[in-house]
Amino acid sequence: MARARALLRVFIAVKVDEPSLVARVRQLQEDLTRVGLKAKLVEPENLHITLRFVGEIPAEKVEALRQKLREVRHRKFSMLIKGVGAFPSISRPRVLWLGVDEGSAELSQLASMVSRAVDSLRLGLSKGSEEESFTPHLTIARLKAPLSPEARRIVENLAEAVFGQQHVDFFYLFKSDLSPKGPVYTVIERYALE
Repeated sequence: MARARALLRVFIAVKVDEPSLVARVRQLQEDLTRVGLKAKLVEPENLHITLRFVGEIPAEKVEALRQKLREVRHRKFSMLIKGVGAFPSISRPRVLWLGVDEGSAELSQLASMVSRAVDSLRLGLSKGSEEESFTPHLTIARLKAPLSPEARRIVENLAEAVFGQQHVDFFYLFKSDLSPKGPVYTVIERYALE
C-alpha cells in the first residue's frame, strides 16, 4: 500500500506580541472567565491576525509557498487594537475578537498581496468567503456556550476600548498542529516588511 503524502496545515499571519497589548488581552480573558465565560481561550503565545488560512497542503507545496511569499513587498506599519466583538454576532457568539482601528487598511492590503501569492500557486484550494470580505481581527476565544449576562456586559462595554498599539515589521508562514490541548503553531518562515 502506498504511503500517504505528508500534509502540513499552514496559514499566513501577523503575530500580536507587544507585551503590554498581550497583557491587556490576557486580563480581558481572565475577567471574562471570572464571570463564567465558557470558552477555549487563545494562548498569549498564539495571538495573531490571520492574513490567509491556506489549509492542508503537501510538504513540497509548502516549499513553493515559502519561496512565493518572499516576493511580497509591503512597508512596515503600526496597528491599533480597539474594540471587542463577536462572530457571527453578540447575541449568538461563537468567536470573541478584538478589532483593528489604525492599520486596518494596511492589513487588508497585505492580506490581498499574500492571497494573490497563494492563489498564483494554484494549490487546488477553494477560496473561502473570508478572502472576499477580509476583516482584520484578533481572535481571543472560541465559545463553548452563550455569553453569561455579566460576560456580555463586559463585551458590550468594551466595544470601543483601546487595547494597545502593535508595530508590524514582519509576517509569518505558520504550521499548525492540532493537539488535544489546542493548536501548536510553528514558524516556518518570517518575512520582513520594508
